[in-house]
Amino acid sequence: MFGLVDWSFIFTILVILVATLIGSYVRSSRKDRCLKDFDDYHVTVEKVNNRVIWGDMKLHPTGFELVYRSDVQDEGHTETSYIVYKDEYANIQAIYRYSRDLTEELRERRARSMEESFHPNVFRRLARSSRNFMSTATESMGEALGFAISRTRGKKSIVTDTSQTYITGLGKDLIGYVGTSYDPLLEQYVGSRVVMEIMEEDEIHEHVGVLKDYSAEFLELLDVYFPMPQKVKLEESVQCDVYQKVMVTRDGAHLELRNLDDQPLYLERLVVDGAPREVSAILCPGETLTLNLENPAAVAVINMRVAVRLDIIVPRNHALIRHRAERYNPDTIFDVGLRLVRGDGDAREIERLRQVLKYDQFDAVSAAKLGEVLLRHAEFTEARHWLQQAQQNAQRLPDGGARVAQNLRQLERQAERVKIDQELVAELRLMTPSNNDANPDSVIGMDI
Repeated sequence: MFGLVDWSFIFTILVILVATLIGSYVRSSRKDRCLKDFDDYHVTVEKVNNRVIWGDMKLHPTGFELVYRSDVQDEGHTETSYIVYKDEYANIQAIYRYSRDLTEELRERRARSMEESFHPNVFRRLARSSRNFMSTATESMGEALGFAISRTRGKKSIVTDTSQTYITGLGKDLIGYVGTSYDPLLEQYVGSRVVMEIMEEDEIHEHVGVLKDYSAEFLELLDVYFPMPQKVKLEESVQCDVYQKVMVTRDGAHLELRNLDDQPLYLERLVVDGAPREVSAILCPGETLTLNLENPAAVAVINMRVAVRLDIIVPRNHALIRHRAERYNPDTIFDVGLRLVRGDGDAREIERLRQVLKYDQFDAVSAAKLGEVLLRHAEFTEARHWLQQAQQNAQRLPDGGARVAQNLRQLERQAERVKIDQELVAELRLMTPSNNDANPDSVIGMDI
């Protein structure tokens, strides 16, 4: 009777059942460790299409939900939350957690999390080391499992051909639960101040912060001073406080801005009756800038960028850690970025500014703007010329040349970096033998 029992079939079913149960539990409880740090906090999610959503994050293994603090009335229905699925993570530009939004309880929770990450006890260090080891061993263990299964196939095999592929797949799922990538390069920078490069549309910008953690999909930085755009519409007579960081006062045609923060403020442009007026001024802490609108009844809109301290999570598909930052540099808050492609708009703007300066070489505002646009495209020689010319006429600039001086410092940093890269390439060319060295009859050199 027992001889008729197909033990190979029963054993295969048991293995599949146990593996499925364990795999289901692991998959149902696996959460990204960077996103887990923002769970239950009020966050703002910016997508790559510039759409912005905010709410209290509720993290799940398959994505997260942003619960609105107040209902949103849409056409025909009322919305109370927004769901972001795991497959949509690549469409996220960044996730922000503002320091100003934290309650005292959440501040203490954040502080405890930082202490555990930056000064872990023996058990936490052991757990992290074990997780990192398992991450690096995942592929090898998967291959070993496949080899072990294949060895059981024979005359008296209890694993059938039809189940081998399925069991191997389950094995990879089980081992893969530690699939948060281990990166030895990044591991040494956890708890250190670093420079992160982020792709923002077609520009690369640098942001400085403390690396809290990383995962296979995300990078998490703390205490980042981020240049949040702010637009303020001003009536004929008004006084407003933006983020409790800048006081804007208008009295007829007289406009005054005072920086109340301990970080710089960047005034981009002023739009008067629909006509944009480039300002490009930096206000240092405590400084005041006065502008004249000429027309007391004009409709004025001011565009500025305010340095807001926040924590940020960025997908690794458009961000990377580039440098260790030994000290904080406020110049990086409002860097002009590095544009990868020159669009038609930039080309027209460069030509327009060149024509303006051709007839008025003392136009410091146009010279400063042209130098900034050229710097954005890494045309350092001409950018330096116009920025220095603007600096010579700094008395004609709204901020006395503070923004120009900042751009000149950034230019020197970027030019030095390019110089170092070029020297490395030259050294590689010298160290690598050419085809001519390998074959005297050859007339074609090696191109690196």
